[in-house]
Amino acid sequence: MSAIAARKLFKHSGTGLMFRGALALLLAWAVAALPVDTVFALAYVFGTYAMTDGVANLAHYYYDPVRHSRWSMIGGIASVGVGLVAVSWPGIAVMPLALLIGIWALALGITQIFIALEGRTTIRAWRSAALTGFVLIAFGVLLLVNPGAGILALSGMLAAFTAVAGVLLVVSGISMRRVEARSATV
Repeated sequence: MSAIAARKLFKHSGTGLMFRGALALLLAWAVAALPVDTVFALAYVFGTYAMTDGVANLAHYYYDPVRHSRWSMIGGIASVGVGLVAVSWPGIAVMPLALLIGIWALALGITQIFIALEGRTTIRAWRSAALTGFVLIAFGVLLLVNPGAGILALSGMLAAFTAVAGVLLVVSGISMRRVEARSATV
């Protein structure tokens, strides 16, 4: 890669990072300012994610004959079903949405643990897959025990994550622009 092409890459990448960071900060502000509206929007986002995750689980079940696990199929069906409910009734109250996500996380966590246990002889990282299952179960229990606080905490975590990511993207973009400016003077 030539020095001119490298400078252009850094300049454009820096601008792109700064733009993405500004968008993330805008999203963080919107989520923090409108936490209840965010929960309703999360119904669509979560439903879409759960259906996509379920289809991926089902595809894994049908297209990977070596690791043909019925638990993958069960998790996929559960994810598609929960996703359809969330997208079909996005205006559902906060409590049922939290309970729905809690049940989904609990079911997915249990199936993830069974997948890890089945694969412990063939998969080196089976412990991390099992740990993922336990984290999902803990999250599901939290939402089932205290759904109102759990779903609003989820909005708060989203706002905090996007704010931190936005700041980091802007700082990275500024750094890339400085690298480009220094290399242009050399």
